Amino acid sequence: MSEQTHITEHIHTELSGSAGYLIINRPESQNAMTKAMWEAVVPALEELKNTGAQVIVIKGTGSAFCAGADLRELSQIEGEEAASEQWNSIKYALDELKAFALPTVAMINGACMGGGCLLAMACDLRYAAKQARFSIPIARLGIVLDDSNILRLISLVGPAVASEMLYTGVSISSAEAEMVGLINRALDPEDLPLYINEICNAIYENGQASIFEAKCSIARVLSHAYPEGALASFDDQTRVVGSYVSSDFQERIRKRS
Repeated sequence: MSEQTHITEHIHTELSGSAGYLIINRPESQNAMTKAMWEAVVPALEELKNTGAQVIVIKGTGSAFCAGADLRELSQIEGEEAASEQWNSIKYALDELKAFALPTVAMINGACMGGGCLLAMACDLRYAAKQARFSIPIARLGIVLDDSNILRLISLVGPAVASEMLYTGVSISSAEAEMVGLINRALDPEDLPLYINEICNAIYENGQASIFEAKCSIARVLSHAYPEGALASFDDQTRVVGSYVSSDFQERIRKRS
């Protein structure tokens, strides 16, 4: 592999053949994402594309993929302006990742929680080690997700499983995640890097225009199947931002941070 580039202290990029790796490198915090890290996602994607990557792999260092947004940072939010900046840094990264021109693959070696699960869902493909676990514990924090992220979950697992995950906040295993469609495949941890490499090579060897048009078609079909704009007449971003300054969130986050 070529030498890593540090987009920020905790977001690195690396090009290996046709595959560009976006590496979340904060293992001491299970790769929990700070605002600066979220803001580095799109520049990292663009850098990898500009240096010749044909497929993007997102992975974490250490024993986790990503434990979600940094709870200590969230606990320090004061006022709606700060909450809006925090949330919009997350939303922008996820939306741009979902719409990115190149195929994207989540390589999930361990915990994939909260914002980490949202990050994986924004990728086109998801492969996980068998010991990985998944959850979206927004109800346990008293915060709200926007329609886009909930629709990504529904499009993968269906409304019943999505409801269970969102209402209870419980974690599920890789085996369960594979069964319900949250991930493409669960693998033995020693097989995960090799399998990802095989997937990247298969993508690279195929027609890039064909893959791009397939990705665009899938996005169009999903937009018709799940018309986000028809679901809500209110400003869902205001609703999300407000949850980060609610008394319920403040009380719950103090207990966890």
